[in-house]
Amino acid sequence: MRRRGRNAIAVLFVVTALACSMVGTGDRSGQPATSTSQPPPAGGYFRTRAEGAWRRLPSGATCEGLIHRSSWEPRPLNAAANGRMPDPIAVREAFAARPRSETGGFASRWDSWLLRRVDGAFTGTTDEIFQWAACKWGLADNLLRAIAVRESTWYQGATSTSGACVPNWGCGDLVTEPTRATRRYCRGLTALGGYDYEADHAAGICPKTFSIMGIMSWQDPGWGRFPGNQNGTFPFNRDSTAFAVDYLAASLRGCLEGWEPWLGNTGTRPYRRGDVWGCVGSWFAGAWRTPTAMGYIARVRRALDRRTWLDASFAETMPPCDPACDV
Repeated sequence: MRRRGRNAIAVLFVVTALACSMVGTGDRSGQPATSTSQPPPAGGYFRTRAEGAWRRLPSGATCEGLIHRSSWEPRPLNAAANGRMPDPIAVREAFAARPRSETGGFASRWDSWLLRRVDGAFTGTTDEIFQWAACKWGLADNLLRAIAVRESTWYQGATSTSGACVPNWGCGDLVTEPTRATRRYCRGLTALGGYDYEADHAAGICPKTFSIMGIMSWQDPGWGRFPGNQNGTFPFNRDSTAFAVDYLAASLRGCLEGWEPWLGNTGTRPYRRGDVWGCVGSWFAGAWRTPTAMGYIARVRRALDRRTWLDASFAETMPPCDPACDV
């Protein structure tokens, strides 16, 4: 789940005829294409499955055989993270130490089913990873692509040759004011991830979000006390593209199923399951259909309508690394 500073958490999805027509042309996953060097078709490969589909979703292993393979890769800087799978035991332990449903903000299935299914157990190109997660969680692959355009321009974690991460190109939402809580959080990043982000900024100042999908790792103690003031996603979200997309897609499915009752008191309209775009907005704003959420929805819609990833110039878009980008 994601919170942007004063904003809050992450998730997504509904299926209406309009939404389906916007995010995909149908679930053609039963007939994967022969490997090519071509980008995905404008219509994508998968469509969003309605609420209630969680009981019938294919496994990650099944989806590995259903995606359309292609060597097309507009983000070669993602290669290392695209080829890295996290330790499944470490992932399971990180989430188990931080149950979400105990305070009533999340349905019990968030802990008992959804998070237990997140593993990032896939390697491939950036686009193949979008397909795999879309298949696994019953979502439209084009919608995942569009969210990644807005979150990182499809960069999993661009870093300068100095090792510093590049804000808004794979990490971001820097802590603005150091506190005792943020110092504890930043120290935890160093211990778990092997890199001192405070050295790039100041004591208690470090990124809150990581990855191609902008996944929040910070857990404000005011939201509920978790070990290390972290929600259990780091360093997996930083190190593995598949984990990052897997986690986002899981969160979207959870929102679509109506498993986030905490959203009920955050917006101008009642939270309801099946509202795709309401969930998209809450991923960014941590609130339900507020002006901030609606602005984000509009930006994702534009990326989706334009199929930004198919632009000829997309592969040429580079982060502002200093002095140069590293992997």
